[in-house]
Amino acid sequence: MDMTGTKRREFPSLLEELGHVRRFVGGVVAGHPAEDDVILAVSELAANAVEHSAATRDDSFEVRITHLADAVRVEVHDHGGAGRPRAGVAGAEATRGRGLFLVDHLSRGWGITHKPDHTGVWCEIGCTCTLSSAAA
Repeated sequence: MDMTGTKRREFPSLLEELGHVRRFVGGVVAGHPAEDDVILAVSELAANAVEHSAATRDDSFEVRITHLADAVRVEVHDHGGAGRPRAGVAGAEATRGRGLFLVDHLSRGWGITHKPDHTGVWCEIGCTCTLSSAAA
């Protein structure tokens, strides 16, 4: 499995594309110790990019996956929006509003770059891996 470098792909800003996002990322991290957590984190970030950005149906968002020495870095970049993304506090009965809370729980760190026309959200999912063993 060669995880060196950054793998990138753009997706149309449509909720129907989230399955394609998961398959793309699953292919990039197949067999990796943090595979399930990486796929779950990118699913949450991609859903936020579609639902909360200023993108139209003709726009896209980009997913980037980078293997680090002891983590996988996940990034999702979109066309920005009115507000800065923030972790919500969803009630017990809520069916939405836990995405960034979940990303915070899964990752060893996460952050946001926000401008009126661009939002990038990243997280790093730690693992017990190394570049040399991941490339084997």
